[in-house]
Amino acid sequence: MTKVENNRKIIETYYSSIVKGDFDTIISLMHEDVVFNIVGESPYSGRWEGRDNVYNILVPAVVSNLKAESTKFAENWAVMCVDENRATGLMSARAETHKGEKLDMTYCHIMTFNQNKIIEMHEFFDTAQGERLFDNEKLEGHSGKLGPMNY
Repeated sequence: MTKVENNRKIIETYYSSIVKGDFDTIISLMHEDVVFNIVGESPYSGRWEGRDNVYNILVPAVVSNLKAESTKFAENWAVMCVDENRATGLMSARAETHKGEKLDMTYCHIMTFNQNKIIEMHEFFDTAQGERLFDNEKLEGHSGKLGPMNY
């Protein structure tokens, strides 16, 4: 399998695992030193360093805003391009918050790979919708690094 084919398999497995809610597989695709760069200026935004910070602070805080039975992440997804180092994909997100408000978003991800793992993620989405719907009190921590994304 070429590096491009392997990277395509990783991004496809990432999205198909999100659909199923298979966080064990999602986490296994991440390098322990993964960096998530989240667009915007909210408490959820910034540079999140390390798999534990992403999956023990950031992701649980986002998901805790949503009614579990209504949440449909990556119901629709597409891989836009893949090369030897990176892949870009789009995914949908639909849910209802605990306050009855509707989340209807498209996420764009740019993934960088290292040693058959995702080592860096740039995530772009409707920041105004996120700031309106996500309760900042649910976030028990912060990336610690706000400001423009580094490329």
